[in-house]
Amino acid sequence: MQTWIYVMLLLMAGNFLLQMVPLLYFVPAVFLINFGVLIGAYFIFRRNPVIDIRATMLFMLGLTVINILTDLTILSYQMSWIAFAALFVWSMAGGGRSR
Repeated sequence: MQTWIYVMLLLMAGNFLLQMVPLLYFVPAVFLINFGVLIGAYFIFRRNPVIDIRATMLFMLGLTVINILTDLTILSYQMSWIAFAALFVWSMAGGGRSR
């Protein structure tokens, strides 16, 4: 349970950093910060032997893609929630789990 709290704190820190970036550097910062959060989440998940790293990282990769598309306004706010719901249902249905 603590693992997911650390990941949520990492996501909030990444969002805070993204808000502090000047508009001139916003597009590269979106990619750098989001992929930095993804890599940081990998190292946090790797420390926990109970978590299925493949399924969890596929879920986090989906979240990262949704976040990037939303930050760059390619995906609207409402569509991002629909995409998140689809990702969540896919994850709960066993998507990405090792056999």
